[in-house]
Amino acid sequence: MQVFKSALKIFFRHPIYIAVYAIALSFMAVFIGLGSVSNPQSEFTAEHPNIAIIDHDGSDLSKGLSAFLGDHTNIVEIEDSRLAMQNATAQNQAAYIAIIPEGFGENFISSIVDNKAVPVIETVVSYESISANMMNNLVDEYLNTAQLYIASDTAKIQSEIVEFTSSAMANSANVTTIQRSESAPVSQQWSIYMMFASYTIMLSIIVCVGMVFAAFNQTDTRRRNISSPLSSLSMNLQIAAVCVVIALLIWAWISILGLAVFGKSLAGVDPIIIGLSLLSLLAFSVVSLAIGFLLGQLTTSDLALNAAGNITGLVFSFLGGIWVPIEFLGDGVKKVAHFLPTFYYNDAIDKAANLQEFSRVALTPIFTNMGITLLFAVAIFAIALAAGRLRIQSAEAGGNAAAARARS
Repeated sequence: MQVFKSALKIFFRHPIYIAVYAIALSFMAVFIGLGSVSNPQSEFTAEHPNIAIIDHDGSDLSKGLSAFLGDHTNIVEIEDSRLAMQNATAQNQAAYIAIIPEGFGENFISSIVDNKAVPVIETVVSYESISANMMNNLVDEYLNTAQLYIASDTAKIQSEIVEFTSSAMANSANVTTIQRSESAPVSQQWSIYMMFASYTIMLSIIVCVGMVFAAFNQTDTRRRNISSPLSSLSMNLQIAAVCVVIALLIWAWISILGLAVFGKSLAGVDPIIIGLSLLSLLAFSVVSLAIGFLLGQLTTSDLALNAAGNITGLVFSFLGGIWVPIEFLGDGVKKVAHFLPTFYYNDAIDKAANLQEFSRVALTPIFTNMGITLLFAVAIFAIALAAGRLRIQSAEAGGNAAAARARS
């Protein structure tokens, strides 16, 4: 087991790689997960964004609209100036500002009676806010309801219009949250952590495993090993065993870290769902192991190995839907994504998180994605073996070609 010990020493003699790729990047995935929405709510709670209303009209209709918006939002007071409004939206003091123009109430009624275009309420919206559409819908609902009462001649004066409209808008539907399975829903924090963990595990395994293979593929080292009494099979098996141990250590570290940090958010989640996610990550680790093996056959340069590992991780993560949801990518990118293992890993994590029952039909897509991921690993291993065989036969590697050149 001398080769096994030597390979393990090579791994531990590079603490910077372990610290940067395995530890630092795993904490990056933790911070990204913690920055997302926490646990799914067990009960429905309506959003109440902070908004401001600048009423230049002061009519019964404008007051009724303001009161209606106040029931569904948190009204904040801001100065009636363009600069103050811009500062309020830029600093997230108010996600939405409604400016009701002077004469709005009278103009609104007359425009409906005369069948003309209704006056428009000016708005100022924060570019970071997603509440704008909701607020615009609330304003449109109130004014459209008021328009019906005016057009039908049910109400003629503003006080009546506000009374009828506010009464109609007071009706609301009851919302009941139904849990579709016995397991609690998987938290978004855990799902995001598991997705970004693929980037961490790919870079760390590729660089660390590639580093071990590259060390043994150095020309002088390989020549010395060839002349030793140890068979090539035994030597390669010991090196491979160390690389498997490295991959398992990194996978275990990332898995334990995720469970330790996000364990509370997984309360009530069926252990099978968590196990499927971790098993998918293990299958993806095999792909990373294969890529590290391939790069270790192609180069013995640490610089080239780090560059290739980082580029591979970034490309696979982006095109596979890790950095950006796959549905946001173009059709051409989606087609390319199907030729990358990250796509199937991402799909397996998503399907595991949304699992409602543990039937054969529900579990088959998850295991299918794992199987496809492992097939990628087999294909990359085959390419790596072919590349390694060609390199062994080259003169630079000290193999048969070197011996032939020496005889000549």
